[in-house]
Order: sequence, then structure tokens, then C-alpha cells
Amino acid sequence: MGLTKRTYALPPDAIEAFERTVASGHRSAIIADLIRAWLEEQRREELRMSVIEGCKEMWDVYLETEQEFHPLEEEVDHKYV
Repeated sequence: MGLTKRTYALPPDAIEAFERTVASGHRSAIIADLIRAWLEEQRREELRMSVIEGCKEMWDVYLETEQEFHPLEEEVDHKYV
């Protein structure tokens, strides 16, 4: 896999701590892993928000379905409990 060089401005204290903690030769891989993890977290959050929105949009359908089958649920509950 090829690498692409970029320039980003970061706070000096963060850079200094990072360079003290991570040995030279491993820094790019660590940063790549952090970026991938952040992107995955963003993707999962977008998916979570989509599911929440879908549930809100389907609320009426869920409620109608529950009301439709509730008598059956009660019948089963009374018969077997």
C-alpha cells in the first residue's frame, strides 16, 4: 500500500506528547489507525442516527401493529400463564 504525505497543523503539546510516546517509524501507522477508527465511529454514529430516524418515522406503524396483535398476545398469556 502506498503512502500519501499531507501537512496538518496540530497543537504543539499534542505533537510533543505523541512523539515522546510513539517511536519513530511507527507514527504513521498509529495515525492511520486513529483516522480509520474515527471514520468508523462516524459511520456507526450516522447509522445509529438513521435507525433512530427510521424508528421515529415508523412509530405509527409499530403502534398500529402492536394494537392489532395485542388481543392475541393477551389470549396466549391467559391460556398459558
